[in-house]
Amino acid sequence: MSKSILFVFTFSLLMFSCKDNDSAEYGDYKKVISLNGTWQFLASNDVQIEDLIEASYSEWDTLQVPGNWDTRDRYSEYVGKGYYQREFNVPENWDGKQIRIKFDAVYERSKVWLNGTLLGEHVGGYTPFEFNITDIVNLEENNSVLVEADNTYKRGAWWAWGGISRNVSLEAHEDVRLVYQHITSTPNFETNKVQFTVKYKIENNSNNAITTQVQSNIVDVAKPEKISVNINAGGTKIAVLKFTEELSKVKLWHFNTPNLYEFNSTLSINGKVIAEKTDNIGIRKFEVKGEQFYLNNEAVRMNGVNRVHDHPDFGNTEPYHLVKQDMLDLKSLGCNFSRLMHAPLSKNLLKFCDSIGFLVVEEIPVWGDDDEQAFPNNPLTERWMKEMIERDFNNPSIVAWSVGNELRNPGEDWSDKALTKAQYSYVDSMLDYVATLDNTRLKTYVTITSYRKGEIGTEPYEKVDFISMNSYGNAPVLAEKTHKKFPGKPIFISEIGIGQIGAAPHGKLSDELVDYLKKLKTYPYVTGVSLWSYNDYRSNYKGTPLSGFREWGIVDARRNKKEAYSQLKEIYKYWQE
Repeated sequence: MSKSILFVFTFSLLMFSCKDNDSAEYGDYKKVISLNGTWQFLASNDVQIEDLIEASYSEWDTLQVPGNWDTRDRYSEYVGKGYYQREFNVPENWDGKQIRIKFDAVYERSKVWLNGTLLGEHVGGYTPFEFNITDIVNLEENNSVLVEADNTYKRGAWWAWGGISRNVSLEAHEDVRLVYQHITSTPNFETNKVQFTVKYKIENNSNNAITTQVQSNIVDVAKPEKISVNINAGGTKIAVLKFTEELSKVKLWHFNTPNLYEFNSTLSINGKVIAEKTDNIGIRKFEVKGEQFYLNNEAVRMNGVNRVHDHPDFGNTEPYHLVKQDMLDLKSLGCNFSRLMHAPLSKNLLKFCDSIGFLVVEEIPVWGDDDEQAFPNNPLTERWMKEMIERDFNNPSIVAWSVGNELRNPGEDWSDKALTKAQYSYVDSMLDYVATLDNTRLKTYVTITSYRKGEIGTEPYEKVDFISMNSYGNAPVLAEKTHKKFPGKPIFISEIGIGQIGAAPHGKLSDELVDYLKKLKTYPYVTGVSLWSYNDYRSNYKGTPLSGFREWGIVDARRNKKEAYSQLKEIYKYWQE
């Protein structure tokens, strides 16, 4: 086993145990407490913050967290600010610990108060955020947390479900914690080795410099040597561990054989464990060679469907039973690859994709001809991308990052569509930024201008690893135009359709679309297609039927199958022949 250790920051070398003698030992207290469940709720765009802090919360309505207020009839059309409140107690043995409150997602703009003190704000409806509440939380009496969620901001044709849509939890840590371990495992098929690289982000909240030891273990594969990391008081350090193993010792992750390994790490000071982290990893290599995708040194073509995070009863909360049902259904259709949605996906969905072998392109919600976020070096979109990548780095199902979808100049003439200068610069700068966060995965941007007025110099061709192209017309002709103007790279038809399919059970794909889907198989540079969409979804976008649900799906919003379902299954079977 070979090993090299790199330290990104340099701090002084001073060993110090930050353990409070009166504090509970690491193994003797619960690390996470869920705040899911019943919260008090008020929908109001007029109430003043001062009145909220002193409100009689028992007079408010109640909602479940995670949840969306617009799944309730009385709030089904409500847009604006919703306020959530609940009380909690902190365990006695958390005294002396670092205590944080974590939100896995709140749509879309949020503010959080604890005991009347504003903790902070977050913008972005799909990624996690947290606040350190150690110095504010009451250890001996009730605490009151108040959350403002505002769903005014909207992108795309999907419904802007409002509220606290993911888990809320309290977390306790020692003064030194392991924030994340980002694990890369790259097979080399010439040397028959696997190169492992692990980046540990370690945070020291104490008032003293410390030295901590990091010990990692891949169950049944490897136990690299322990490393020491020195961190100044109040500092954060990225430490990097590299080691190799024989390729013959591992089973690779593939859409047919999604083998996973457990990667465990511990932090210790003076021999005492102070932090632990476990992630499941898949060892695989997904790359582009010429105009083809390669998975583990084998050329692959893969199809899929786009799936909107939407259900009449569950909104966009993505309960596990729905995720499992839908993703297994996609696999049964012959689907293995898709940019499932125009926004960061729920963590439980990604873990399920890991377990069943479904490859994913993950994207941030920048979309259309009027997106105010589409300008270069945008700090907000960079934060969205960073939050998504830091959360999802270890998911082997994710093989590419996308910086946006269908940006275009305004106007009604679709034949004249191209990126504006600001939109082009946005995509260009974001692709560069993605590379600084993760240089191990592919990068793309989803275009509908490549076959219109887009040209080299006005279309982000050079920096994407593959072309993601949406088509709602003659897809084979549009793919030919794109390939002629931008040769030498794979083209994935990330969305394909012609018009809404219609209601269940008789909605079906048109003969024209069926012909397009079959013909695209004959184009060697087309690596696959992804139908828009798997499910019907709630919307108030133009062209939505009176039902309030856009009928693009091969199943309806409650997952009742249409005739299109069987049609698509036969088409994807044809692709595999």
